[in-house]
Amino acid sequence: MDRKEFGFLISLLRQDLDLTQFKLAEYAEIDIAVISQIERGVKKFFDPDLLFKLANALHLTTIERREFFLAASGINEERIIRQPSAALATDTINSEKVLGKMVQIIEKLRVPAFVMDVYSDVLAINHNAAVFFQVSPQILETAPLLPGGYSTARMMFGKDLSIRSKVLDNWEQYAVGSMRFIRENSLRYRPKPYFQYLMKAFRNPVEFPLFERYWRMVSSFEQDREANVDLFAYTHADFGHLYYATSTTTSITPHGELFLNQYLPLDDATRVLFETLATQAGYGVIAPLAPWPVKKMPNK
Repeated sequence: MDRKEFGFLISLLRQDLDLTQFKLAEYAEIDIAVISQIERGVKKFFDPDLLFKLANALHLTTIERREFFLAASGINEERIIRQPSAALATDTINSEKVLGKMVQIIEKLRVPAFVMDVYSDVLAINHNAAVFFQVSPQILETAPLLPGGYSTARMMFGKDLSIRSKVLDNWEQYAVGSMRFIRENSLRYRPKPYFQYLMKAFRNPVEFPLFERYWRMVSSFEQDREANVDLFAYTHADFGHLYYATSTTTSITPHGELFLNQYLPLDDATRVLFETLATQAGYGVIAPLAPWPVKKMPNK
């Protein structure tokens, strides 16, 4: 991320909290001229204490802080990856191979699992998860035509409210956990044109009536976490009481991280349900879904 992108990121984070440059400078105990220089991309070097104060003033979680400090380093995604040499061969440099390995893993899992990118676009989903989330042929057909068509944000906060209608209790906890995952893992990529394209769509209150509410809520959420693990306990309209953990395995690629999400049952009823769904659905993966690593912006 270059300095102009980092400055744009600071501006976006500041606006999420409805802060002016003056207010951010006041909360961070930094001269307002410095805030202006950062946002314009003209400040080239950042003192660690300056970044620490900004992270505090912007209410960043532990995971967001890690992404924030990495963004401030000025190192782009391609250079984070270990480079091949005459003495070293590595598949990490090949984004398609990394995705292929993750797809092979979810195909063999007997729990709902899917692979998503830093924009929360679902790239591949196993049959168990497709049945669990009740992914219809209509969703698969229309997704390529819609901004964020394959994004988890659409399933969670879109006007169809396909998940909201199934979660009969503890919806707030479910929505906050899901939105926090979206926010934390996208932080370094928010200045990118594709992310801004998605946000323009997600902030349409007619198409995504719940998105802005939870995006704002999580931006000032006090509860922190140290790992990409969330616990969910709620009553599902079709499956009854569910209790599971979402566990995330992260793979690093030159085009950003990929996240393998799997749902781990934490009680007997949920364990039996996942086994039943696996038996009904069989092994298999629906892929490719969203475009990656080159992101397309249809209808722009």
